[in-house]
Amino acid sequence: MAPMLMERASDLRDFVGSIAGLRDPVGVLSVTVGIEPGAGSGGTPPWQIALENDLGKLRHDGSLGPASASRLEELSAHLAELLDVTATGRGRALYVGLESGAVREVMLRRVLPTGARVGSVAQVLPLLEALDEGEPTGLVMASKDAIVLWESELGGVSEVDRIELEPWVGDWWPEMKGPSRANPLRGQHTVSQRDRYARRIAEAYRHTLDEASVTLGALARKRGWTRAVLAGDPRTIDLLDGVLRHGGLTTRTIDANLEGLRTQQALRRLEEALRTLVTQTSLDRVRAVEEANGVCGLARVLAALNEGRVASLLIDPTRTYVGRVDPGEILRAMETADGAVDLTDLVVSRALSTSADVIPVLGDAAARLGSCGGIAALLRW
Repeated sequence: MAPMLMERASDLRDFVGSIAGLRDPVGVLSVTVGIEPGAGSGGTPPWQIALENDLGKLRHDGSLGPASASRLEELSAHLAELLDVTATGRGRALYVGLESGAVREVMLRRVLPTGARVGSVAQVLPLLEALDEGEPTGLVMASKDAIVLWESELGGVSEVDRIELEPWVGDWWPEMKGPSRANPLRGQHTVSQRDRYARRIAEAYRHTLDEASVTLGALARKRGWTRAVLAGDPRTIDLLDGVLRHGGLTTRTIDANLEGLRTQQALRRLEEALRTLVTQTSLDRVRAVEEANGVCGLARVLAALNEGRVASLLIDPTRTYVGRVDPGEILRAMETADGAVDLTDLVVSRALSTSADVIPVLGDAAARLGSCGGIAALLRW
């Protein structure tokens, strides 16, 4: 039976943790697939061709080991499920212990890179990329009358709440009137005190907005938001933004009222801002390495990993990191490629096993990390 679609970042984080500890005497087969809707219609889909090419190379060089016919049949059945275009989820991943037969599978909304490899540990960087981009995020759209709250997580967006802002001003709250200013001709007249009435309405609205801010802060904590994007009148969203930042969230604001747009158009604007926020956050992390307690380059990062001092590992997933494995699974960088092996997945596995955060960096952040050879770390001490 095909795995169910994973929708919560916390579940994916637990899955990655369990996979990072997977070991097998022959090796762990890691397979990821990205299903592109409409691609390859009328013929063999390109992702299937790419995967078959990778698997063919692994069979040819003996990486799949001396698997029995029954084990190969089981593997073929799992691969067929993985490539099923009718299944939910555009990103699929399969991990198999080639000797033990242990199998773990996951499906995501987000496309994963297509490929297959065998190593001493599982390749989880593609899942970590999806996790970093798919952390629970609040999408907040504020108008004069209401705050509408959506949540983005692992590629899915859903409305989670609506907070009404219009203060309750009923028939019991009539227009305020009082005596007119001194005037011999109109000494007994009364006039409308519109300024005082307007201030009273404004105070009631502000009180309502304060209550809404408390509700928003509590919701962000309950749902585990790590960041938020807000859109609307600055007089409204600045207060909401301050509450979320005080709660530890990373935020970005759009000084535009999206109320007149259709829901999908408004969400597109918010999601565009979210992508910008993710990019900016990656750049901030790289700057933190440069400015704080960080190390740069493979040799220094491995030395810190071997001592368990890494708090956060920043790594460009498009690069390969080579070195050697000394007795006791001590990882060492090598100046020359002679006799070197690919340490990428071992580095990630070591970081996860020591409770370090692993943060894939791409785009401008990866370019900035280029002077470090694509890898750096923030240290615990």
